[in-house]
Amino acid sequence: MNEYPDHTNRDRDYWELVWNNFREGDRRAFETIYNEFSDSLYAYGSKITSDCEMLKDCIQDVFIDIYKYGTELRNPASLEFYLFKTLKRNIFRKLKEQSGIKLADIQSNSFYLKFELEERNEQEEMLDEGLLKLQAHLKSLNPVQRELLYLKFNSGLSYVEIGRILGIKPDTVKKQVYRLLDGLRSQLSKNPLELLFIYFAE
Repeated sequence: MNEYPDHTNRDRDYWELVWNNFREGDRRAFETIYNEFSDSLYAYGSKITSDCEMLKDCIQDVFIDIYKYGTELRNPASLEFYLFKTLKRNIFRKLKEQSGIKLADIQSNSFYLKFELEERNEQEEMLDEGLLKLQAHLKSLNPVQRELLYLKFNSGLSYVEIGRILGIKPDTVKKQVYRLLDGLRSQLSKNPLELLFIYFAE
């Protein structure tokens, strides 16, 4: 019988318990960590690289290292943050090895998040003026802004943790989120249902 039932609310006390049990040698705890986070790691990593095989290797490396060195690792304040941060570092290392491009250039141009509305063709669907303005605004967002929005709405990470992943201060993260959301709202017409069109594309 599985000691760890499905747990989807990302409760940090729960994951601290799972992590501590894993460090004490409970293999089921490791399986619980893998089953919970492998899909979200793939979803996040796929926005950084389109090389599926490389991404799978990077995710595998994350869990191999945890399994090999878990008893030596400190208890992370946020397991989710630790996994996301480690995966991003692994991907950047492999991208640098493959391309020879400077790490700073990879980091600043490495997030390919697309919003559903951006994918909508004006020729295929009738979009009103408000949605067309919103579509144009979304297309103007840079990779860092896209990653910021992705992490804000697709993870349980705090502003501090998002800032550490992006390499910016927590206060800056918070201000940028508010500024981005205000910018999106300013492009909307009177109909609040237009917010439903802002989804991340697969």
